[in-house]
Amino acid sequence: MSHGSGGHVSGWHRLMPTIRRLAPGVTALAGYRRSWLRGDLLAGVTVAAYLVPQVMAYAGVAGLPPVAGLWAILPALGLYALLGSSRLLSVGPESTTALMTATVVAPLAGADPERYAALAAALAVTVGLLCLAARVLRLGFVADLLSRPVLIGYLAGVALIMIVDQLPKLTGVDTEGSGFFLQLWSFVRHLGQAHPATVVFSAVTIAFLFTSAWLLRAVPGPLLAAVLGTAAVAVFDLDDRYGIKVIGEVPAGCPSWRRPT
Repeated sequence: MSHGSGGHVSGWHRLMPTIRRLAPGVTALAGYRRSWLRGDLLAGVTVAAYLVPQVMAYAGVAGLPPVAGLWAILPALGLYALLGSSRLLSVGPESTTALMTATVVAPLAGADPERYAALAAALAVTVGLLCLAARVLRLGFVADLLSRPVLIGYLAGVALIMIVDQLPKLTGVDTEGSGFFLQLWSFVRHLGQAHPATVVFSAVTIAFLFTSAWLLRAVPGPLLAAVLGTAAVAVFDLDDRYGIKVIGEVPAGCPSWRRPT
């Protein structure tokens, strides 16, 4: 019996270096301490409260229904807890990825929302597999080849595209065109159609974000803005009385599986 037990233990020890290399999170979870639980629960609730409206908003940027962002973030968080090598890294949606998804998928999907969602899911899985292959091949050094001016220019361009893309939601103005300049020119031409209540609500929210960053540095301003904005819409019935558009009812249940065609 002792011989078999020793062989089992030695076999487990031989596997540990492979497990640490492929799934560093498993090692961290194996050495978890009960004293960390209270702080981790508080951090988890805070991140979840911040992440829920964020993933729903970025799903809209990607051209998907808000509930798609909720379903997409759940497996990502679980997988990173096992495969991630950093305990300090925060995992969440990314604006450039959302914009690039919309740019790639929209011309292929046409006006079919179900095909759009299936293609976006296939794109996400494909990119994930490519990232895993890059990790196995140790291709992380490629990121070092991108110069800082190129990255700054890229991020500045993405920021401008996101601003123009969100202007209709902030003002209630309907725009036409898919390019940056076409959307901007369409917004300027139809500026007279702006919805007053939406403009006021957006202006107050933006002013609160800048003010909270200056006066309430210990409080996460975006999270507080999301909570207060949601409460204001619910308490004062801003969607029905003043016509402010909201996400509406989020469908429940698991998403259906469909092979993209």
